[in-house]
Amino acid sequence: MAKILRLPLILLVTSALGACGLIYKPTGSVLNHLAQDEVVPHVYASNDLDMSACGTGLGQTQLLGAFGRVMHSPTRVLLNTHTLAGLCSEAAAQKAQLHFDRALHAGDTTEARDARIQAQRLYQRTAERRLKVYHDTVDAFGKIGNGKCPKLGSDTEQMEYLTGLLTSVQAVLSDIRAGSSVGVPQDIAARAGRATHCLDNDKWWGVPNALQAVVWLSVPGTAPDGAQPWQQLKTAADLGASKGMPMAAMLYAEAGYGQSDPDREQAGIRQVAKIYNAGNEPKNYRIFSEVAYHEAMFLSDEIWSQQTGKRTPFLGLGSFPGDKNKKKNDSSDVDVDDLLS
Repeated sequence: MAKILRLPLILLVTSALGACGLIYKPTGSVLNHLAQDEVVPHVYASNDLDMSACGTGLGQTQLLGAFGRVMHSPTRVLLNTHTLAGLCSEAAAQKAQLHFDRALHAGDTTEARDARIQAQRLYQRTAERRLKVYHDTVDAFGKIGNGKCPKLGSDTEQMEYLTGLLTSVQAVLSDIRAGSSVGVPQDIAARAGRATHCLDNDKWWGVPNALQAVVWLSVPGTAPDGAQPWQQLKTAADLGASKGMPMAAMLYAEAGYGQSDPDREQAGIRQVAKIYNAGNEPKNYRIFSEVAYHEAMFLSDEIWSQQTGKRTPFLGLGSFPGDKNKKKNDSSDVDVDDLLS
């Protein structure tokens, strides 16, 4: 008798679970379209990088990615969330790197070694996330750098493609900082550099040409005969300045850092600060201005930390140790102990 009574219950539970399965796919489709049509543009227009990277990036990736188990993976949305998640872990890695710089400046080698290990672990995680962006880009748009361009319709699609190329190059650089522990294929950067011709350089603030030039400088043998990567970078940075976007200038600064050219690195940082402080960034793409600003701030903080043991003075991006015109009221020089006594 008990077995007979249990049979309807089993059938009811099985039916309910089956019904749940039926709604997963349409729910995933709705959330995918909502994210693509509304969340992505909302994030692009945000000026809160921490909220976007560590909030949206970490908070939405697993939820939206899980629907890939019951439907076609929402790769374009994941391209954005993996990019943001990579920015979040990179910020933590940079914090650990600056800790290393300050400990080394103070002569605390044990603390410095520990901070270096933490930074490498976080750069490893960043490289892993950015490698996923490369795969998302290929899944969404097809192979990159093979001489063929994808059909890019809306501005959002074009921006996502540019984001995929830029983050793919950064995956290689993040892996290098992690001691090549992830094994990001080195040819990804070259592929991304070749694919930049698929985008309108003038429309996208000089970033495609700047990224191409960075690849030429970073990957031996990729620059064509007669190429002038530094001149191309400078032209791209100036174009970005005319449009209120500091991304190309940030790439100029990063190239200076990568090529151990402090004069160019500092010139790029100064240009980023000038463009950012003018406040004329494209309102629909403010998050990219924030990314450029925060990356330039990290490069500046490294310079200051290595030379003085302190970060860049508050509101001091674009100034460097030893500048003749350093402001006399620099708050970083205030004796805090005197204020608290």
